[in-house]
Amino acid sequence: MQKNTIFKCREINDNYYYICNESIMRYNMKDYALKEVRRIGEILFISIAVLSCLGTGCKTPEIESSVVFAEGSDSCHYYRIPAMALDANENIIAVIDRRYESLADLGYRNTSIDISTRRSEDGGRTWGPQTFIARGDTSKVTGYGFGDASLTLTKSGKIICLMACGNGTKGFRRGLKETALSTSEDGGITWSELRIIPFPSHLHSAFVTSGKGIVDKDGDILLSACVLDRDYPDPMPVPWPIDAHLFYSKDEGETWTLQEETAYKLADESKLVELGDGRLLISSRRWFYSPRGFNTATKGDDGIYHWDEQRVAETLVVNPCNGDIVSWKDGVLLHTYIKAEKERKGLTMAVSQDEGVTWNDIITLQDSFAAYSTMVVFKNGDVGVLYEDGSNSPDDGYDIVFSRVPRRLIKQSIKAVQ
Repeated sequence: MQKNTIFKCREINDNYYYICNESIMRYNMKDYALKEVRRIGEILFISIAVLSCLGTGCKTPEIESSVVFAEGSDSCHYYRIPAMALDANENIIAVIDRRYESLADLGYRNTSIDISTRRSEDGGRTWGPQTFIARGDTSKVTGYGFGDASLTLTKSGKIICLMACGNGTKGFRRGLKETALSTSEDGGITWSELRIIPFPSHLHSAFVTSGKGIVDKDGDILLSACVLDRDYPDPMPVPWPIDAHLFYSKDEGETWTLQEETAYKLADESKLVELGDGRLLISSRRWFYSPRGFNTATKGDDGIYHWDEQRVAETLVVNPCNGDIVSWKDGVLLHTYIKAEKERKGLTMAVSQDEGVTWNDIITLQDSFAAYSTMVVFKNGDVGVLYEDGSNSPDDGYDIVFSRVPRRLIKQSIKAVQ
């Protein structure tokens, strides 16, 4: 059998049986139960019982999915925080936190976190081996680790990976304020030595939002950063006094600036998208189960973005979790988010046709447990989603799954809500 090929070998009642060795082709299922896993040599036998289905049902798999980083694979139990980019040839670069000892974030007595990557040259069907971008020092709590990566394809075709770096005593609340940078000139095959970029010394903590950055029409590289201006005594005020600021480079990542003006107050991880008229739109994770936060900015003659009044989207009520926003086509925006109120379940894709003012749900990507997600748009209009799949056991770890959503399905789903 060819490496990573997938085919249905037999069907008994409601059980769908597959043979594969690394990847899993999933039907567009609302929910399923893993019935059996058996390995014989290089072949993995997987039995899935379908409980219920979405939309057109389970007869035709409309969304192809593959497990990119499987929980417990490649000598790492915990995988978290997906980042993704397409190179100039539309090869997919997927990047992840390898959290060896626990699901805990960088700095919370946890330095055992590396940044690794896998590439796909066939649109996400198969994936190459894991390689490392950054390796932490796991020998002592004061050693450095790396986490929460973001990827950006620059105007010249270079890929920039930014990631938080800190030791086991410096979590976000305890002075984490350095970013590491690595670049790839060959589509994510090889990566440069790390370069450390410090945030302004007067800040208490700061880190760049994971997932991806964008490049505007002038070639500026734009990301959002979470900023904590000073230390706060325990217990921390709720919501945490974190603000979102623009973090940008005008010279292909050689130098970086953290904008003093606040993009969104009381915001956690935020994502950016450029609108058709050149304005910048920020989508911000807020505290509690509440409407998603948004703001727009216009670039002035000084080359700096200036922000308007922040607002919320009452039609996009979300779980407080890191999602993503992309410009799809003809002014249409797509957003991934977690729908459930009290737990991270229901990874959903929503659409806006009025620059983020109103939103409609169009596709449920994962009705079971899921968490962080990030997106890319292919030239043919398909959308790739890389996300944390906790359907087996989110408390014990996540699989990192790539799903390719066909343009046809997106178009049909948008039409259905018009």
